Order: sequence, then C-alpha cells, then structure tokens
Amino acid sequence: WHSALHGDATGVDKDIQRITLPSISRLRHFTNDTLLDLFFYNSPTYCQTIVDTVASELSRLHSLFLQRNPQFTGAVSVAGHSLGSLILFDLLTNQKTDQDNSKPVTQDKASRGPVNGDLHSLEEALERMDLMEYSNLFRKEELDIESLALCTENDLKDMGIPLGPRKKILCFMRKREILQEVRAGHPPLTAGLQGAKEEVGALGLGTSDDQVLLGTLSSISVSPVDYEYFDVGIGQVSINYPKLAFHPQTFFAFGSPIGMFLTVRGLKRIDPNYSFPTCKCFYNIYHPFDPVAYRIEPMIVSDMEIEPMLIPHHKGRKRMHLELKESLTRMSTDLKNNVLGSLRTAWQSFARLPVAALPPVTEGETAPEPPPEESEGIKTEEAELHSKEEEKEKELEEQNIKVGMLNGGRRIDYVLQEKPIESFNEYLFALQSHLCYWESEDTALLVLKEIYEKLGITLEQPQP
Repeated sequence: WHSALHGDATGVDKDIQRITLPSISRLRHFTNDTLLDLFFYNSPTYCQTIVDTVASELSRLHSLFLQRNPQFTGAVSVAGHSLGSLILFDLLTNQKTDQDNSKPVTQDKASRGPVNGDLHSLEEALERMDLMEYSNLFRKEELDIESLALCTENDLKDMGIPLGPRKKILCFMRKREILQEVRAGHPPLTAGLQGAKEEVGALGLGTSDDQVLLGTLSSISVSPVDYEYFDVGIGQVSINYPKLAFHPQTFFAFGSPIGMFLTVRGLKRIDPNYSFPTCKCFYNIYHPFDPVAYRIEPMIVSDMEIEPMLIPHHKGRKRMHLELKESLTRMSTDLKNNVLGSLRTAWQSFARLPVAALPPVTEGETAPEPPPEESEGIKTEEAELHSKEEEKEKELEEQNIKVGMLNGGRRIDYVLQEKPIESFNEYLFALQSHLCYWESEDTALLVLKEIYEKLGITLEQPQP
C-alpha cells in the first residue's frame, strides 16, 4: 500500500514536496515518506486507496499460495506491524460472515442503501439507520425529518441518545444535506476554494446516489471527514471495506497503535462481548520501550488494573537482569518492612510500663506466652513466605483472567522482555525497539506456540 499511495497515480508526493521546507531535508524526507502515512490513513480520500491495496494484496497472496499448495486445508493467520496492524484491525472489524450480515460492519443499513435526499418520513430515515428503537422518543419530542436535520449533537445528547446512535444520525443527515445540494446544482464548497466547481457540475443525476455522493466528496477540495459508529462504538473513516478471500484464524499485532487510534476516534471502552466477525483470536505484542505501541486490555477491563502477560525468553526463563531487578526490589521492600517493624517494636518497648517479674512455673501450670517481640519476628517470616505464595497465585490469576471475547476470553496484551543493554537507557533504544519484532526469537516462539496450539500441539518449554 505504501508504493500505491506514494506512486505517480495519486500524485501526493509531488503535492507534499511543493509545500515542504528546504531545511533539514533528510529528516523532512523521512517524515514525508513514513510518518505522514498515519495522516493519510485518516483521510477519506487516501484511506480508501490504502485499504483497497492491502485487501487485494492479502487476497492475491492467499490465492497464489493455494495455487502452489492445492492440498492445503489449514488455517491462515495474519500479522501487522505499526500502522499495518491498525489497517488489519479495521479490515477485520468490517468483515461479514458467510452465514449472516451481523454487525459491526461498515456497510450497515445506514450506508447499504443510498443516502436518499428525498426521504419524507422520519420512520423511513430511522429504519435506514437501523435506529427504530428511538422512534417513540422522537415522536414524543414532535420531531420530523426536517427538524431532525436541524438538531445538533448537544440536542441529541440532551434527549438521552447514546454516542454511537448520535454519530450515526449526524453522519446520515450530513450526507443527505450534501446530496440534496448536489441535486439542486449547488455543491457545498468551502469559502475561498472554488477550484472544484467544474468537476462537481459535471456530475450527472443518472448515477446512483452513492456514486453522486462519492464523486462530490472526492472532488471537493476540503471534504468533511465522516465517521461510522457501530454497536461497540468504534468510529472509522466512512469508506467501503472490501471483503477478504479468507477468514483468518489469528491476528497478531506488533508494536501497534490500535489502542491510541480507538481512543482518538472517541471510543473509551470496548464491549467485552465484541469479537471480530471472521477472526476469533487477537494478540497485541509489544516491546516495553516501543514509543508507538499501546495496550488494548485496559479498554476492555476498565474496572481493574492488570499487568500484561510477560513473553517468556526462548531459552525458557526470565532474562537474568530482570530476575535480579525483581530480587532487589523484593529485598528492598522486605528490608523496609523489617526496619519499620523494628522501630515500631522499639517504640512500643519504650512506651510500655515496667512489668513485675513473673513467678516461677509450678507443676500443673502452663508457661507464659512469649513476649510480643518474639511472636512478631515469627509472624514476619510467615508473612514473607505468604507474600511469595501470593505472588505466584497472582501470576496464575492474571494469566487466567477473562479479558472479553476479542481473543476468545484469553489475554490479549503480551510484552517482550528487554535486553540487558536496553535497560541502561530506554530512550536510546526506543526507535530500535519498534523495529525488533521481525528478528525477535521470543516473538517468533510465541507466534508458533499459539498457532500450533490450535492444531493440538502443545509446546513443552523448559522451566528454570
């Protein structure tokens, strides 16, 4: 998709080059060639090019593999790195199953049919948007199709309509307004940007409403960015997501900004019951120093804080410097508790009133209980053993926590162990950590382990 976006067909590189400053040319060239793709993906114009290219290439490679291996009947897994993982996430979010047309998909009722500018009833519009449950509310407020078009987001919010349906209504009414203006021969042009008037005027009314609307949005110099919101609340650029030629079994995201993009789109929480329509497994793998990576699990399980799953070293244990760090942390904590306990005991002994000597123990009598100081020392040792047992139990509990259905109820976030040299300065290795996944033996082992587990093959990893 990078070559398709930056090729001569789009001409975007020439347009960017004309406005690029001449100073620090190498850094600006790197920015234009890589980082700007994040902004292109959020553009309604170039996002379609990126998604179409990725989907067609995935289907082409899958078809080519089947031609070369006609006896293959296994499952297919996909992996995406950085922005590529976000593209795959959006593609898989908007796929349809073969049995039904269940949501969330981009082509819902609000966009499957044409955005008709000649709607005369509010019920027809609500049915087109699949929001008939709000018809009684609108009828109570004495709203019709024209008065609904005048409502702002705050008006809809005051009526108690949730965020997702609000965005659906605003997007639908905006498309209806644009289509009505196109049919009337007055396309919406931004003030001072009149260069697209001839192109818009060339649009005929013989085409479908979708083609008229698409041609209008693509020909306007500055077009509004429309977002579709689904039942789970994921807002995306309003484009057509093509159907893949296969159903992936597992989706691996490496160094992924998916969590950040979902938050920027206005999504605060992912429904725990949500899963991809055609992909049942999802793993978010990242390096702890990766500046582009973000977590997913806190958006699903927001009522509790859980640490990500630590990816084991390919040699079967934690890296030595991590074990040393944990040991030192545990020792400092124990030392601090012991010092505080000793100070507390000393203070209690000073503050305690003098006690008369106890008489000797005769036959038939029981020995007095040990003083509190000795019992506290015994309790401290028992507490240390108990804390270690609790840590092991906590690790097992975190591993078995059910985190929604995005990965079939299993954990989603997996973090790599940094190398010893990387722990000296995390800023120095930040860029390198974003590019380490393809050469990481730990990442490869996790991917193979999860794929082979679906085949009933369990990896017996040696433990220290």
